Amino acid sequence: LLFALYLFVFIRVSSFHLVQTEVFKDWTDVVMVPEGTAVTLRCSDGPAVLSEQVTWMMMRPKENHWTSVFSVNTSRGVTDIEDVTLQFTASANDGGRYLCLMMQGSETYREKITLLALVKLILAPAPPVPVNSTLRLEAQVSPVFAVAGGTWLSPADVPLLTVAPSPGTLLTKLPWVNHRDNGLYTCSIHISGQSSKSQYNFTMSVKVDASPSNLRHSLHLSSKSASLAQSTVTLSCPSIHGDYVRVYWWCADCSKVLPKKVFQSDRWRNHMISTPKPRLQLQDNGENISFLLRPELDDAGQYQCEVFLNDKVYGQSTTVTVLKGNAKSSSSSLDLTCTYAMRSQVAKVKWIHIQRPNFQLPVRAVIGRLTASVALPVTPKTAGQYACTLQLMSGQTVRYTYNVPLTPTEPSAVLSALSLLLFVVPVVAVAVGMLLWRRGCCSSRQNVERTLSHYSGEVENIYENPEDLRQDLKPTGEADVYKELDR
Repeated sequence: LLFALYLFVFIRVSSFHLVQTEVFKDWTDVVMVPEGTAVTLRCSDGPAVLSEQVTWMMMRPKENHWTSVFSVNTSRGVTDIEDVTLQFTASANDGGRYLCLMMQGSETYREKITLLALVKLILAPAPPVPVNSTLRLEAQVSPVFAVAGGTWLSPADVPLLTVAPSPGTLLTKLPWVNHRDNGLYTCSIHISGQSSKSQYNFTMSVKVDASPSNLRHSLHLSSKSASLAQSTVTLSCPSIHGDYVRVYWWCADCSKVLPKKVFQSDRWRNHMISTPKPRLQLQDNGENISFLLRPELDDAGQYQCEVFLNDKVYGQSTTVTVLKGNAKSSSSSLDLTCTYAMRSQVAKVKWIHIQRPNFQLPVRAVIGRLTASVALPVTPKTAGQYACTLQLMSGQTVRYTYNVPLTPTEPSAVLSALSLLLFVVPVVAVAVGMLLWRRGCCSSRQNVERTLSHYSGEVENIYENPEDLRQDLKPTGEADVYKELDR
């Protein structure tokens, strides 16, 4: 008889396991608690009729079969449903599905499946939190499929940037913490699937200590760069997707001067400060960051980019030498000047005539400036392209070029005067001709009048005696020939 009873229980449990594999992902409630917390799992959310047999079973997250926890026969004196609740202190391995199975006679039915999710809260660095360190608040939930999402909240209930570096994990960070970051932080976790509660809230208290953080510096890279003024220079940062970025600048050719902070960015607080360097532009592709600089002379110097990741600092520096050229003319010469900054990195600077490299240029130099003079007017020998070449100690070079055109020659001025003369002479000739013509007309008119007055006493009509008129029209002088022809 005893053997038959064992066989009956084995068959019933085995058949239930086969049925449950079809509804493996279903549960009716979720209980989420921190590790080490007392847990109470009930067979029913309200009043229930106590069955003859109550069995509790468990399935861990990575398992696909049920394991018996305990079984109670109510015929042995159990009269209250509370007597068959499951109570224990949850440890790290206790997360998973819990099944309360009630059997009445030969009928077996599932009353309730509860998903027990355990939360592990991590605060790093461990309290007391050093000032200026990167505080990490992390909630790890097991099983991971219990989490639909979540957010960390500040003591003022302001949502903080929260990421999931791995399934079931909710992480936020507070770089460069100080006493203003003290308070109670809340992790609000949204539940996946059916549950009597849609979210659970867990809190952690943060207190920042006055002791400084112990940052570890590593991977310090450096490079040199030479650039023309207003050209583009790339300032690289370490290839680390960090929490916090700062850029410092040491001015060129300055001695015993503290660096200036020209940029800082807090990825987690969504906070960015850009400084008095408008020509410095951030380039962020989501993974690595760098900066573009279009420098003037006063932007030369050393730039150091520091990327903070947890308790490590990764640094990379770029030394920028800037060359700027200009030209200024006077009555006797054209002065070509190139000025440069970050002199400690410069090996040599020189002016040359590109088409005539052996041409000797008169050059004068002062600290940080080199000037070449080209005599005016420019001749075919001195015309052409001039270059100021700066070479760093590392061998890198940068060049400024200027084109000096040939001065126009004197024949051009003679040709202009001749053109003006050719325009003026015809005008003068026409004016003189008009004047002579007007004088000739006046003289002829006077001679005719004198002749008519001589014969006016004998003949009233001059056309009645044409012979007399012909006599009067005979030329009387050399000038009268032209007058007669003109008539």
